[in-house]
Amino acid sequence: MVMAGESKILRFLTIVYFAEAGAFLALAPWSLFWIRRIVARSPAFVQPLLLSPYFRSFLVGLGVIHLVIAFRDLEAWRKASWGRTNVAEGNAS
Repeated sequence: MVMAGESKILRFLTIVYFAEAGAFLALAPWSLFWIRRIVARSPAFVQPLLLSPYFRSFLVGLGVIHLVIAFRDLEAWRKASWGRTNVAEGNAS
């Protein structure tokens, strides 16, 4: 997701964001945290939607998508860093 010319710190922060958002979206809708902090504090007309298994599953799907993006970006970052290391080592000899 991050462009090739962007800084390492921005790429790292993007990976951390996608991983954290993915973990939250995948796990929170089925926890007590969801019921106590999200559902209980929401307006009464929204609560049936927030408690719906279909909506919760939708959020889990979004979480999985975020986790896949984070993993893909992490792999691309690792491969790019590893490739630069090999090129630097190859040029030194």
